[in-house]
Amino acid sequence: MNRISIVQHYVDKIIENIKSETERKSAIIHTYGVAQCCALIASRRGLNTELAYISGLLHDIYAFFTGSSLCHAQSGAEMARPAIRNMNIFSDEEKKCILSAIFYHSNKEVVHDEYDEVLKDADLLQRFLTDTVSLINERAIPRLNKLLNEFDIEAASIDYGQNQETAAEPFKKSLFADIAEKFAGQNICGERENKTFIEIIKYYPEASAFDELRNNWCAAFVYHCALKAGMELPIKQPPIEYRFAGAGAWYEWGKANGFISHDNGGFIPARGDIVIFNHIISPENKPKDSAWHDHIGIVLACEDAFLVTAEGNIDNQNVSGIVKRRRDHTIGCFLRIPDGYQYDGWKCDYKASRIYTL
Repeated sequence: MNRISIVQHYVDKIIENIKSETERKSAIIHTYGVAQCCALIASRRGLNTELAYISGLLHDIYAFFTGSSLCHAQSGAEMARPAIRNMNIFSDEEKKCILSAIFYHSNKEVVHDEYDEVLKDADLLQRFLTDTVSLINERAIPRLNKLLNEFDIEAASIDYGQNQETAAEPFKKSLFADIAEKFAGQNICGERENKTFIEIIKYYPEASAFDELRNNWCAAFVYHCALKAGMELPIKQPPIEYRFAGAGAWYEWGKANGFISHDNGGFIPARGDIVIFNHIISPENKPKDSAWHDHIGIVLACEDAFLVTAEGNIDNQNVSGIVKRRRDHTIGCFLRIPDGYQYDGWKCDYKASRIYTL
């Protein structure tokens, strides 16, 4: 098969798993329409039509896989990264081109590199040509009007639009803690038969996700609760090399954003803080030579010498629960995300991060 056929085969399998026939049909129309528009625009601008077409095929796979469009561009790049790496048909430069276009395609009010711009414009042009322009965010309307002028398409000036997905309420620590307490109290078991557990790990798109996260899902639990509490956060944030399925990614992200505090110097843990533990898991229950940040949870209360926490995968025993922990050397640090936090990680330089080659 040629390269486009290989990618089509991968994308078609994702779309085939969409349960709703109406949504499945819409996914097909939009995906292939955007890919065709990518090739058309790339040809007009003297760019590689094959790479542009492939970026169009892949641009919404994460939304199709999870059913959510929140941060689907950034998470989509992370989902496509191992997929196209395993296809072994693209050079590093080609991977960078495709993944960067996917990563930035939702940020239509900003100008990026030429292939990034092709995908953004194709996403809008397909909406216009299929009369679904009302689904376009209003901030992208000036871009669409400029595109129509570029292609000499006669159309009335478009000055309306709306968000494709109703925005979630701003992140609130109190809601975060409430959600974590609710889920942890259900004593969720990390097995395929548990629907809540499958919902928690659905954000990680590889077929191996269940096996990799079984007895290893404390950070995935925190991520799920954060999204439910209104936070927008992709599964992986460049230049951090790890996904939010691990405590290390939370630590690195918290440090980069100035959210980390330590249990000293007058800091008082509060409900809704994230606690990252320091070698709290017994050696027999974790891989040899594990990093110090081997467990993570959400603070529900601070009671002098103790913390009450909501945790997934307590002590790597594959079950969630509410735990009373002593405030001792096993407390590595705390991560306090401010109320109203808004994701702006797309402002990073994706190409410079080099995570696309990992």
